[in-house]
Amino acid sequence: MKRSLCCLVAVLVLRIVPATAQPSGSTEPRALERIEQLKKVRMIDALDLSEEQSVRFFARLHERDGAREGLRQKKMAALDKLERMVRNDVKSEEYSGMFPEVNELDQELLDLDRKFFESLSDIISEEQRAKLMLFERQFHRELQDALMTIQRKRNGGGDGEK
Repeated sequence: MKRSLCCLVAVLVLRIVPATAQPSGSTEPRALERIEQLKKVRMIDALDLSEEQSVRFFARLHERDGAREGLRQKKMAALDKLERMVRNDVKSEEYSGMFPEVNELDQELLDLDRKFFESLSDIISEEQRAKLMLFERQFHRELQDALMTIQRKRNGGGDGEK
């Protein structure tokens, strides 16, 4: 079962990576959508969610993701401002005001994730919450492994030798 899931991730990534390499950029959101769809399917399976749990869980996840995106955009704007400051070679004391802003946004993101996780106690069991924590780590590892495999194949070193 695990091998077939890894193969599924690899096939999906093989289809996604060429799409994201296109210069147009319009295919990237579609590639990310595919990864998110795969993640949802795998999550339902890993957590053994009932239909009712799935509906409630993904509604709450979608709500959290929207709030997270807003915070992420604020953080990117703050980092863009910091980057302009560095490029424009501003005085050292001008930087100090940016550090607390970026750190505060990081903390807000962490708090949002923590509150989301805690809020799941009325939807899923403690065991399912534990599986969710482990799922996130494992899914990202498999995705990274698949991307690294693709990169090795593109570089002509499929067997690891050069």
